[in-house]
Amino acid sequence: MTDDPRPTTVDPRAAALLLALLAGCTMPFNWFGRKPPPPTPRPSNWESDTAAGAKAFQEGRLEEAERQLEVARERAASGTNNQPEMAASLVNLAVVRRAQGDIAGALQLQREALAIREKQLGPEHPDVATSLNSIAALYSAQDDYAAAAPLLTRALAIREKALGPDDRHTAQSLNNLALLYAAEGHYAEAEPLYQRAVAIFEQRKDSADLATALENYAALLEETGRTDAAREMEQRARALREADVRKEKGVTGDR
Repeated sequence: MTDDPRPTTVDPRAAALLLALLAGCTMPFNWFGRKPPPPTPRPSNWESDTAAGAKAFQEGRLEEAERQLEVARERAASGTNNQPEMAASLVNLAVVRRAQGDIAGALQLQREALAIREKQLGPEHPDVATSLNSIAALYSAQDDYAAAAPLLTRALAIREKALGPDDRHTAQSLNNLALLYAAEGHYAEAEPLYQRAVAIFEQRKDSADLATALENYAALLEETGRTDAAREMEQRARALREADVRKEKGVTGDR
């Protein structure tokens, strides 16, 4: 018997299955005609709902972000001993509401988060200071500096006591309060706060925060007629930001 010169015929289904197995794949349907069971969905929880909301927010899908974060808030509310999750959900929703232009709604949510944190953690906890800063920022967005000032002053006092006078968050509070004083035209009160913030950021080598504080201080110097000093501050800030960009891109001077 002679060999058949025609190529050997292979069942295409078997060939496809073999290729899939060799590639380490799983076939997308059942070869025996039975409908495969649907994939088991991952259980949803507070963390996953919050992560989904954060992702939607970062992508600019504000309605979806609000929906996911509302689900996360409902989960926190339905559980027990979930005060930290509840406060975080309220803060997250407040961020979305502000992005939607609903300052009043954001304020209400931030106040609720503050009340939870004060009750659970005590009035002098750093997380309380964070809430105070957030509420003050919303008041400032409405140019209501009179309402924002005592909140920023209290936040600074909390951070100085709880974290220390040279902590990064303390310096951020100094910068925030100085910004408010400068916006009100109270330059004499703002300048020493900027100077303290700059010194702390320099000591801690926090380049991004230092650049921000230098830019803010430069604006005050410009407003008070010290143009040369302002230009020097701006140049320092620009150099810091350019160095950070080079660092992110992996570019160094040793080339």
